[in-house]
Amino acid sequence: FLKFLRQKMFRLSKKTEYAFLALQRLAKNEESPLSVKELALELGISFEFLSKTMQKLAKKGLVQSLQGIKGGYYLSKPANDIKLMEVIESLNENVNIVDCFSAKSTDNDCSRDSDCSIKNHLFLIQKKIDDLFLTTTIYDLATTSSNKRQLNLSDKFIEIK
Repeated sequence: FLKFLRQKMFRLSKKTEYAFLALQRLAKNEESPLSVKELALELGISFEFLSKTMQKLAKKGLVQSLQGIKGGYYLSKPANDIKLMEVIESLNENVNIVDCFSAKSTDNDCSRDSDCSIKNHLFLIQKKIDDLFLTTTIYDLATTSSNKRQLNLSDKFIEIK
């Protein structure tokens, strides 16, 4: 049962996590582009995997690449204008806590849909999660202290250490 629960819980994919890390690093290094090789080595990420991820981000206009010896990737717009949700969606990922909130889902996906006693509560939790990803930017990731951050969840504070 616990194994099933862990598989169904909300979790960011490695692709999304690596994209956040790479974009955060690019935001901190505005003066010159960084190659995928530099990013991969610095972040301890697979070059091939990061390369594919950066190509997707470039296709969606979040980063641009510069060819040549001093080439690499750089943010295509200010870090403050790149919302985390935009990154997630550009990678065709989602942050849904349950399958029935997925855009790909139909009412037939859940046998309990008509009498679900937790859907409304979960919807409120999902909204708070969505709001965080819609309002948090790459700039926030790049400028927030890495050892402690306080998130305001509508009168509830969570301290992340």
